[in-house]
Amino acid sequence: MQNIVGIVLLLGLYLGFFVHGGKTHGKRKDNHGLVIEPIVGRFQHSEGPLWNHHSQKLSFVDIEAQKICRFDPVTKDLSCIFIENGPVGFAIPIRGEPNKFVAGSGTDFILATLDSHENTTESLPEILAVVDTDRNGTRWNDGKADSSGRFWGGTIGPEVNEVVVPNQASFYRIKSDFKPKKELSSVTNSNGLAWNLQDDTLYYIDTPTLQVAAFDFEPINGTISNKRIVFDLKKNNVSGLPDGMTIDKSGNLWIALYDGGAVVNVNPHTGKVIRFVKLPVPKVTSCTFGGPLLDTLFVTTSSRGLSKEELKKQPHAGYVFAVKGLGAHGLPTNLFKA
Repeated sequence: MQNIVGIVLLLGLYLGFFVHGGKTHGKRKDNHGLVIEPIVGRFQHSEGPLWNHHSQKLSFVDIEAQKICRFDPVTKDLSCIFIENGPVGFAIPIRGEPNKFVAGSGTDFILATLDSHENTTESLPEILAVVDTDRNGTRWNDGKADSSGRFWGGTIGPEVNEVVVPNQASFYRIKSDFKPKKELSSVTNSNGLAWNLQDDTLYYIDTPTLQVAAFDFEPINGTISNKRIVFDLKKNNVSGLPDGMTIDKSGNLWIALYDGGAVVNVNPHTGKVIRFVKLPVPKVTSCTFGGPLLDTLFVTTSSRGLSKEELKKQPHAGYVFAVKGLGAHGLPTNLFKA
């Protein structure tokens, strides 16, 4: 009888994680009541998810595989293109051009077209601009568009023995003239970005700081000022590295925790944790809200560097997940204006 009870308890815990999430912590909901589902994979290092509200499709990149991908959650159709220029840090749909993206590959800011249903298509993109010409070993990392269609994003420094060299990267703004303007220098790993509903604040992550910064944002001219820290992982005992980020209509941030196995939901006005959304894989890279009501959180993850044994224990590492039941709604993705 004890063995049967034990088996039932273990089965309940397993199902509770993959179907309705994990346990609660005090008054925090965490995974309670959530449906967490791996929807497509596996990828080496899926990142930069963006939901196109017009096409109702999810786009993302596989950085080290040098791919831009697009996925239809309804039909399960997946299309990817290989970009020969180098690792692909981001890909942003272009307004009025459903199959075209601006993307960062190596240090090139490129125009790419994804109009095939084949999964092996190679692309010869048009190079629109090049950044970090005065630095060696950097590459594009995360990036997004603001409400006016301008690009904002940055690079990551070179890696030595799997450690990123500090202060070698930059944070840029690029308009439709494709002339990069350096907004921040001495960056190490330019990462998550989000604008609030009022469009007067830009949130920004430089990963090794273990902090989320905020800037006053002027949307007409696209300027930032008055940097301050709104969330500190160390002070809140949050493990993992802050990676990609999104925001909901209430102004709360959702931050992917690389090697932390979760997305942490944060109130940037109080600097406190609201809840954790725990994933069954440790390398959580980014997230975005999508779906017809913008109430599904799509979460990208990585399988990079995992051994065969680790992959057996983490069969969904490198998958894109869909999280439902959060009770939060995101904002429509800004598209690049060419």
